[in-house]
Amino acid sequence: MINYYYHTDCNASAGLSYNQVLDLVDVEPSGDGPEEPVTLTEAKNFCKIDVSEDDLFLELLIPACRIECEELSNIGFINRDVVLVQNNGNGGAYLPLGPNGAISLMEDADGNEIEADNYTISGTAFKQIISPRLERMTVYYNTGYEVLPQNLKLALLECIFYRYDERKVRENAHPPVYLDLLKQVSRVW
Repeated sequence: MINYYYHTDCNASAGLSYNQVLDLVDVEPSGDGPEEPVTLTEAKNFCKIDVSEDDLFLELLIPACRIECEELSNIGFINRDVVLVQNNGNGGAYLPLGPNGAISLMEDADGNEIEADNYTISGTAFKQIISPRLERMTVYYNTGYEVLPQNLKLALLECIFYRYDERKVRENAHPPVYLDLLKQVSRVW
């Protein structure tokens, strides 16, 4: 199953922007999808919910809040394989949703494999593609945490609580609590 996670349209007449992410696709395992870093029980305990009437809503809210936190921080909250189409024309493009694992394949715009000897990667957890400098390349890699660090788990739980608590009345677009936690670790460049 492939989940289209992120896409940026670019205006061809204006040219590509600086090391722009053109497309990012999650390649999810077959079955029920990825295992979320927060269980229904953890979310209910954190939100102080002792009834089961809202369980289905919370089960929908957990992945939605995880995706929101990932987009706000550019950090992968779950471990998965992704396919990235990236402009690296200027060199030094970061791979999104770190910490990044192994790169399994890199291709040029024509779909030709770029051998490991012909590309340079910098960094260990949050990797940069130093070369080749191509305006369009595809990178297949593993990314995200196996076990989510406690500060990120707390931010996710705060997001779930906020979305659950404010589902009827919206006073603020984003609560300062989980935004402040995510700002401390954000990898947005």
